[in-house]
Amino acid sequence: MGLCGEIGNVDKSKIYGVMPYVAPEVLRGKPYTKAADIYSFGMIMYFVATGRQPFSDHAHDKILALGICNGIRPKLNELEAPNCYI
Repeated sequence: MGLCGEIGNVDKSKIYGVMPYVAPEVLRGKPYTKAADIYSFGMIMYFVATGRQPFSDHAHDKILALGICNGIRPKLNELEAPNCYI
């Protein structure tokens, strides 16, 4: 069982996840892969490094999805992030 049902019953035409953590290729309709997981993990590490949710200053809408697909990433202030993350 997955979190909300059997894994085999996932609708592959839908996107699952929280907008800032979903990889650009998934937003474009491509399948979830290990690379998409690495992108999501990177967003988690951004939160760990800064204490802020990625894209907390943006509405989580189609405009943000397009921005992510076009390469925008959360800004990382070198003063607030530990040196090992930069």
